[in-house]
Amino acid sequence: MQNIWGRSSESALAGEELREEVRLHLARHLGEPHIGFSDNDGWAGNSREPGPAVDVLVVPPEGERRFAYVCTFGSSLKKRPGDITGGRMEFALAVPQHGEPQSDLAMLNLGANTVRQFAKLAHIQSIRVLAGETVQFSRNPRPILEGSKQVAFAFMEPRLPADGFKRMALPNGEVVQFWSPVPIDRDELDASGRHGVIQFTRGLIRAGVTEMLHAQRPSAARAAYGLRRPFVKLVRDCVRRIRARGKSL
Repeated sequence: MQNIWGRSSESALAGEELREEVRLHLARHLGEPHIGFSDNDGWAGNSREPGPAVDVLVVPPEGERRFAYVCTFGSSLKKRPGDITGGRMEFALAVPQHGEPQSDLAMLNLGANTVRQFAKLAHIQSIRVLAGETVQFSRNPRPILEGSKQVAFAFMEPRLPADGFKRMALPNGEVVQFWSPVPIDRDELDASGRHGVIQFTRGLIRAGVTEMLHAQRPSAARAAYGLRRPFVKLVRDCVRRIRARGKSL
């Protein structure tokens, strides 16, 4: 198979140079990263996966910051045609770490696989990568995290690193935009469709939602956050409660 991704970007910035820019950007705004996953087959042009070669950089927990940060590298080597943000992007998530090796590693793998999946998906499907846009992978998706009701993703600008992280200026004047695919529940997915991406994004921010993976995060689709659930959804929930009450009698 022809390797269309190569080792350099369309701006003539070599792949290793761009990787170093991303590494320094993470170090300045959060902490020193290391390569958690290296897509060796992809860089060699031997990958069986579609899309670009994508590595995952990991900033480990440090001091009072009890979360790791996973961030892709590889997606920004190629522009997305017609993208209004400039076309170069990478994806990042925060992963809680509680000092329990097995569960911490499972969450770290989940975060790394998620950002890597979106770094590839952005180039192989025409998804809209903008604040408040949502992605679900089936009509009736299963929960993303064990024990949660989160079934889809919404794109947000990263909020946890220091100010200025969400956009990285390159020496040639171009910009790499960082995005976070945040897990959302069914109520939030319904609210996004009803209220639109701008109000939905404001509601998520107002509710304190960040790029942190959090299986038990309270839903932002509540009147207190300015995101009322659709009327049809309210009626359905009411009917379910009435039926459940009838069965228990």
